[in-house]
Amino acid sequence: MDDDDSARLDVDPLPRLPEQHRQRAVKRDEHLFLVGVEMAAPACVRRIAPHPRPRLGHLGGLGQRRGVARLLALVTGPLLPVEIRLVRHIPAHDTTIPSAPMAEPRPAALPPAERTIGQLVAESIRFYGEHFWECLALGIAPAIATVVSANVSQWTAIVLTATVFGALLSASYVYAGVLVLENVPVRRRLVAAWLCGWVAFAPVPFLVRAYVLPGLIWVAVFALLVPILVVEDVSVRAAFPRAWRLARADLVHQAGSLFTLAVVIFLTQAVLAFVLHGFGDAAVWVGYFLAGVVVSPLLFIGAALLYVDQAARVE
Repeated sequence: MDDDDSARLDVDPLPRLPEQHRQRAVKRDEHLFLVGVEMAAPACVRRIAPHPRPRLGHLGGLGQRRGVARLLALVTGPLLPVEIRLVRHIPAHDTTIPSAPMAEPRPAALPPAERTIGQLVAESIRFYGEHFWECLALGIAPAIATVVSANVSQWTAIVLTATVFGALLSASYVYAGVLVLENVPVRRRLVAAWLCGWVAFAPVPFLVRAYVLPGLIWVAVFALLVPILVVEDVSVRAAFPRAWRLARADLVHQAGSLFTLAVVIFLTQAVLAFVLHGFGDAAVWVGYFLAGVVVSPLLFIGAALLYVDQAARVE
């Protein structure tokens, strides 16, 4: 079409008009509606596209004036429209291009009385992630025990584990109970919880050396002494029967949870220590120390959450 010609019924001034047909949406954009789109003005009388489709937005507010239409036809560049009418009530359509299903939300967690071992581990990881810096101090004592035990004789490691390391691990357990259970008792209760945790942990190295199963049973039965003394208002003498009662509520869940946490921590710590040793060219004990600091808090957090599960089962 020449610039001097006016638009007729069988002529579309293509350089002056956008495409009038609507394109289909892609990538699950079913709710994409056009509200207002600016377009170039056609070089024709009244500056309106010939035979536009119904409900197509077009210019408004420009009327025909004598001697103006033919002058506008000589303009080579597009002009900005004065007003764009709205396009409404456009029907939706089906998806044109298949796409991957949307990610489903995380299912709601079960109540503590029905929580499984896997969910207990998952809740421990979630709590650790939400309180990372507060919980990071829990891994210092296990990391020290791991590094020192690997560089001394076997009997020296057993004695240190039952005495010095037992006291440090019990202190970390008390701190984990305060963080997870959100209860800060008086200092006397904290000291009692620390001493009971130390006494309960002291026989474990000797039992494990004689036979692994008695050590595991001992830990499974008396693992909740510290949370009991942190949360409940009971005496030290009554805490031992209370721990046995909680263990009997679901001994398989309690022993399985502690065993699963120990396995997860051991494997993760070994892999992380190997990566740190190979990537940073550091000594082996440095890799194990850093891995122990990062991974070990899960054991204390999981044990504190286990008290919540067992208490809910008893009630």
